Amino acid sequence: MKIAIYGGAFNPVHKGHIEIVKQLNKNYDFDKILIIPSKFSPHKSNKELVSDEHRLNMCRLSFKQFDNCEVSDIEIRRNKISFTVDTLTELKTIYPFDEFYLICGSDMFLSLLKWKNPEEIFKMTSILAFRRNDESMQVMDDYKRRLSSMGVKVLICEMKIPPFSSTMVREAVKTDKPYNEFVAQEVYDYISKNKLYR
Repeated sequence: MKIAIYGGAFNPVHKGHIEIVKQLNKNYDFDKILIIPSKFSPHKSNKELVSDEHRLNMCRLSFKQFDNCEVSDIEIRRNKISFTVDTLTELKTIYPFDEFYLICGSDMFLSLLKWKNPEEIFKMTSILAFRRNDESMQVMDDYKRRLSSMGVKVLICEMKIPPFSSTMVREAVKTDKPYNEFVAQEVYDYISKNKLYR
């Protein structure tokens, strides 16, 4: 199987996340896309993180429309900082004969060599990066060449993704501004019902 691994805080999951999965399914033939909410991110502040249960539930609501999507609690069950190398190592025991593709936005892609044990990550997975924000394709292509010279398999996908972020959603909720355009209706209802991010 070809398995895409798409991790993040998903705090909350928004329409940009959903569009990424739509684009992955449009452009690639993944048998499975694993959605993996992190326990504690090594890359971002965790101070506004809502409970694991809420983030898992919101992911399940958002991605249930995709037959090949599976929301995994593998990092949450580990109950410590979510390092990608640890997740991949565990996934390799579950899917020993399958091909992994790690999904990265450009910001994460351009920092890969600073991650914990990047050389171990590259042995276990290919990298599929997409551009976000204002990073130039030239910068990403240069980084791809650098990684490729180390033997890393890198794919770069040009995606048109709505410019939403989880921070935008949280700020809108806190200031009582409308945010229904940022998230799926089910997530909007879930946030309202559970009074999250207030």
